[in-house]
Amino acid sequence: MPGHERLWRLVLAVAIVGGPLGYAVGSILIPAVHEDGATSIAANAAANPITNAMHLVAYVLASFLLPLGAVGLAYLAYARAPRLATIGGLLAVVGWLPFSALTALDDVSMAMAALPDSGSYATLLDQFANDAVMGGYLLVYIVGHLVAYVLLAIALRRARVIPRWAAWSMIASSPLTVAVFVLPGRPLVLGDVALTLLVIGSIPAARVMAGRHRLSNP
Repeated sequence: MPGHERLWRLVLAVAIVGGPLGYAVGSILIPAVHEDGATSIAANAAANPITNAMHLVAYVLASFLLPLGAVGLAYLAYARAPRLATIGGLLAVVGWLPFSALTALDDVSMAMAALPDSGSYATLLDQFANDAVMGGYLLVYIVGHLVAYVLLAIALRRARVIPRWAAWSMIASSPLTVAVFVLPGRPLVLGDVALTLLVIGSIPAARVMAGRHRLSNP
């Protein structure tokens, strides 16, 4: 395998697992998840500054790796499931691109919490987080990446790139994520479980991508 091909395959392999892993770490450490402005600012003010900074770093890394990882998954499945791989890959890339803006919203909340009289910024944060731009980003993010991982998992399984358990692990992550926001009490632990399943399900695909042999054609 040429050195340049080996390099980009390794980069995509890291992104396939590193993206979901960074997202999972950031989500475990985040002080507030889709709360109103006052609650978000108060939670950031009360949070440990080191773990809060780590959550931002993890999210920033994930924002770069997740779209790359989606391209890698689509590439692995394309030879034997071109339609599903193309649709799933495009949905995943488009769905993950707004994650940078959503991460910036966490950064704004953290910055506001560090200012004097931080509670006075709650209305501004609410207006910013709920305007048409951020609302559009959130909608594209939710629909895009949740549908994409179902399609990509099916494509990868049809292409015999990953075992059945890995495909089901990736597929299950989407409905579990939805369940966090529709079930009473917003059980956030389900979101952590969903991300853990996504990480576990992505490992076999990353191993194939990092392999030393060229991928076979159909």
